[in-house]
Amino acid sequence: MSSTRKGRNIDAALRSKGFRRDSTGDHVYYFFGETHVKTKMSHGMMGSTVCAGLISSMARQLRLTKKQFLDLIDCPLDEGGYRAILRKAGK
Repeated sequence: MSSTRKGRNIDAALRSKGFRRDSTGDHVYYFFGETHVKTKMSHGMMGSTVCAGLISSMARQLRLTKKQFLDLIDCPLDEGGYRAILRKAGK
């Protein structure tokens, strides 16, 4: 399994899992519910491949391991599962 993903796929997956999207300036911000959990991605990444380094950064910002983040994007991890991870971490 490759550790890169298309920006559009990340955007669609996050929005389908309960993230609110706010497009401001050069970046797109994603906020999860009423938590303080958020991440961002450059508008320029929407049409390109997001590198493994940025995937790792986004995973950390969302309080996930890289594998959990990829599962969130690829759909084995649903919104309920993500909420459970955050509860367990006390977020």
